[in-house]
Amino acid sequence: MAAALVAHRNRLFKARSSESWGLIEHVADTCRRFHVNELLIEGKASGISAAQELGNRHGREGWAIRVMPVKGDKVARALAAQPVFSQLMVYAPDREWADLVMEEMVVFPRGKYDDLTDSATQAINYLRSIGMASSDIETAAYAADRVRPRRPLRALYPV
Repeated sequence: MAAALVAHRNRLFKARSSESWGLIEHVADTCRRFHVNELLIEGKASGISAAQELGNRHGREGWAIRVMPVKGDKVARALAAQPVFSQLMVYAPDREWADLVMEEMVVFPRGKYDDLTDSATQAINYLRSIGMASSDIETAAYAADRVRPRRPLRALYPV
């Protein structure tokens, strides 16, 4: 009963205040609704300020805020994510927003918009960097490294 009352109060608060929300409030609400584990924010200019403000206001709500360094341009980052798509490791649910992402990616970099492509490739490249979306070649190289014999260690100083 208490949980239902809290949920009802939260809905009422959201209904009366969401019109005056800014970016920070919308991001925090989205993280809550979708049970986000980690929020990735591009580490340049306004992204750093947004991450700091989110941390100050919502830092104890259960999701991590990770400021991601920007390496290369958007095209280079998209090309780095391409193996994950070509190996069919990305699932696109039958939803309107998934169609928007795919339509934007098809015409990237010549399309009018690139924000969805940039966000998707940032997430995929992050998953690749932590080993959760390795390509077949990367997986094979990792397996080969694990079975490769290593030279025995020797003492640094005479013993």
